[in-house]
Amino acid sequence: MLQNTQPTQPDRETELIACLTDSASRAGICFDRSAIVNFYIALKSKPLVILTGPEKSGKIALVQCLARSLMGTDCQQCQMMTGHPWSFEKSANIALVAEAQIRLNTDKFLCLLEEAWQPENTRRVFIACITRISPAELLSFFTEVAFQLRHGQLMRFGDIHFSVPLPFPPNLFLIGTMDTQYFDWWDGDLLSEATIISEPTVSLLPSSNPRKSFTSWECEFLQSSLRNRQAVYHKIHAILGCQRQPLRPLLQIEALLGTHATLYSGSLVDEAMVYLGNSWSRLGNGLFDRSNSGNLRTALDLAIAQILLPHSVDPLRDNATLRERLLDIMSDQFPRSAMFVSALA
Repeated sequence: MLQNTQPTQPDRETELIACLTDSASRAGICFDRSAIVNFYIALKSKPLVILTGPEKSGKIALVQCLARSLMGTDCQQCQMMTGHPWSFEKSANIALVAEAQIRLNTDKFLCLLEEAWQPENTRRVFIACITRISPAELLSFFTEVAFQLRHGQLMRFGDIHFSVPLPFPPNLFLIGTMDTQYFDWWDGDLLSEATIISEPTVSLLPSSNPRKSFTSWECEFLQSSLRNRQAVYHKIHAILGCQRQPLRPLLQIEALLGTHATLYSGSLVDEAMVYLGNSWSRLGNGLFDRSNSGNLRTALDLAIAQILLPHSVDPLRDNATLRERLLDIMSDQFPRSAMFVSALA
């Protein structure tokens, strides 16, 4: 007898991830796959992302690969902007050059913001990437913006103050790259809307010709992005509800930080849950790992390292007992989080 079988529904988001990792490989980026997927999920979860790491380690190339994967080549929806005018550092007119650079970046960003709000562009992705920023640009373009986005609108960007508040479109993303091996500008306002990603120390390999593709993944990316608390918890319950205490390590770390780190806020768990929810596709397939247990382990590790721990840097530096107790929980299952804690000793 012939058996009736239902065709498997294609998972567009896992196809998008495959496209992105292939594009990164062709560009000579030798990050492991989880680092590339982490960048993608971070952008789904928050509107601001900062990639840190040594100079010429592939940070800018990774942003360009994401833009090509989402929107195709030669796309004006992604604007790459120079942050600090490092080449003019020894110039007598460095202040004038820096002011001109800030004005140029501000104008480009505002043009993107205006385009992103156009009714015909609501299903399109717009990316502003400010490369090689200094601590000054980190403050003016990211920390101050993040503070304003906590209220959902902008009153200032760069060197311009607006006469009326500008709402921030959900399809606009602001990315920065910073050439530093050790990021140490942790700030509560910045972390509220930005994810700081420390990329591995690698060098770019020789690249091959990028594969031409006319597939647009913009709609899939925007539709897959979850930031609503209720929707996130519903999705995680649907995926992990049959497992026994799948989030226990997260809650243990929450309890420790809540007891010892006075600056810690319980709302960070919700932020971590948003990251976890975005680590599975809309069809429930893991983006890091096909198995739910493997995907959860990697996603938890990165959520703890990039969301919970950065808010408690000072208490972690000052409290060796807290560090030891955290490392006992993390042991071998959360290597990135353990590395973050160990680096603060």
